[in-house]
Amino acid sequence: MNVRKIRPTSVEQQEAEVFIADVAEKWLNCKLERGAKVVLDEGVHIEPDLYSEDERIICEIFAHIGALKVGQKHKISQDILKMLLLEKSTGFQYRKIIVVADDNVEKYLHGKSFIAESIRQFGIEVKKINLSDEVRTSVSNAQARQIMINSD
Repeated sequence: MNVRKIRPTSVEQQEAEVFIADVAEKWLNCKLERGAKVVLDEGVHIEPDLYSEDERIICEIFAHIGALKVGQKHKISQDILKMLLLEKSTGFQYRKIIVVADDNVEKYLHGKSFIAESIRQFGIEVKKINLSDEVRTSVSNAQARQIMINSD
């Protein structure tokens, strides 16, 4: 059996996510908890990228640059499920936001797919944050390395 190992998020992508989180906090004008462990039920929890119980905000960051592959679309779907599960489990309505760093990703999330339609139907906001040229290049280079490593 040939098992393909996929490298976790690169350091460059993690740094971009921190940058995006900082910008999102300024945009939302509130402090958000990063990587919070939100318990939904005994033994069940979620870990949103950004979260505020007081402000009722749940935010997922997607720092990918360029066209999406199937696995990346699945990650977005999981992020959407995470947001909806939080609302269903708590009985509260949250401001649900997906923050992206690329025009292609933003366009896809506003396009004609079941993911885009889910975003519209469930009232999830999509916000694009502009990365600096340096950060954008760094993330793009990291993605290229991941493709090379995962291709064997």
